[in-house]
Amino acid sequence: MTICIAAITMEDNGEHIVFSTDHMVTTYMGQFEHSILKYSKLNENTVAMLAGQVLLFDDLIKLNDADVNYEQIKKQVFKNFKEKRQEIIKEEIFDIFGINQEFFIDSLQKEIPNPFIQTILTKVAEFNLNTQILLIGFVDRFAQITDINERGVNDFRSMNFHAIGSGAVQAENTLLFQKHSKTTPLLPAIYNVYKAKRNAEVSEGVGRETEMLVLNTDGVQQLSDDDITILNRIYVQELQYGKDNTELNKISVNGG
Repeated sequence: MTICIAAITMEDNGEHIVFSTDHMVTTYMGQFEHSILKYSKLNENTVAMLAGQVLLFDDLIKLNDADVNYEQIKKQVFKNFKEKRQEIIKEEIFDIFGINQEFFIDSLQKEIPNPFIQTILTKVAEFNLNTQILLIGFVDRFAQITDINERGVNDFRSMNFHAIGSGAVQAENTLLFQKHSKTTPLLPAIYNVYKAKRNAEVSEGVGRETEMLVLNTDGVQQLSDDDITILNRIYVQELQYGKDNTELNKISVNGG
């Protein structure tokens, strides 16, 4: 699938959001690494990241007015999810069976729905876009993280961070292990998110390429390839440190 991570951090008495994605693209044809960005800047200080069907991204983040606040964007994206779900159900279920939604709803009102209607009901109930949006931005200079899908909208500011995609569990466990919080300074926060992304790569569907960015009320700043190289060097050193630590030689085995 993919990985998208966001974590709130504090620097110069202002909140920032460090975020990261891979380049794994999911389509109806399968999964593959691609140069397509998994994030989109919706306005000066609001960004949306995608986990799931990349071909749905543009429709899900479409705004009627770009000059709207974070709360309005949340509502619009959720509305887009519901409309896209209804559209696909119509095309892939109702149209195939030669009925419309009104006929379907009317049939459900009958005392004993026939097996034909029961089959459609099951298909509709089980239908899932298998797609999420991780929305990040600011409300009155306070950083926000929101997970949006066709089932609902959930905010994660109080949790300090959040991740979506197939590597989400590994990423969130890493940030918990790092004891990441809103008061974590910017540079350690950048490493925390990088480590979370790298650890998420053990999950199926998470790509090896890494985007690292920082969002604040003034806009988005992307880390350079040199910055990523430094983070990778630190990550590799940390992995090796325990294995190569000379203190291991002091351990006695077999009671010796």
